[in-house]
Amino acid sequence: MKIILMFLVFLFGALQPFQAGMNARMGVQLGDRFQAGFMNGFINVCLLMLVLFVLWRGFPSLASFRGAPWWAYFAGAIGAGIVVVQLSAAPVLGAGLLVCFFVAGQVFGSLTADTFGLVGYAVRAPSLLRITAFVLIVAGVVLATLSNESSSSEPVASEGVVES
Repeated sequence: MKIILMFLVFLFGALQPFQAGMNARMGVQLGDRFQAGFMNGFINVCLLMLVLFVLWRGFPSLASFRGAPWWAYFAGAIGAGIVVVQLSAAPVLGAGLLVCFFVAGQVFGSLTADTFGLVGYAVRAPSLLRITAFVLIVAGVVLATLSNESSSSEPVASEGVVES
């Protein structure tokens, strides 16, 4: 099961830059990035409702909602923030820089969450290898940024998009 989950995480990680570009294109089409973000969230809700309907396990109790820590309710806000930031940044940064900065942020957040045991993670002291990996990722972000600046400064949001 762990190998399947690792494959799925890799697969959806590979799809993330496509999602950001698709959301950005939807923002251009609708004329408003927040409406595009809403469409993304609406489709999320519809698909999750379908999954819940198919895998019906009953309604959660009111006590289970009350027992959740206050910070757990902010996960949806973070998801919405990710969508809005990515669909705003994708046309400006391009897929490469978008993902570089996103991965660097994910690794930084992961190291922080593990180091302090935040939001339910077990405390895991940062090893020299993990810190080295983060430093290498930051170096990669710097190289990608320098490479991007030397190639083209003008984003082409509609490149490769067929207008209908």
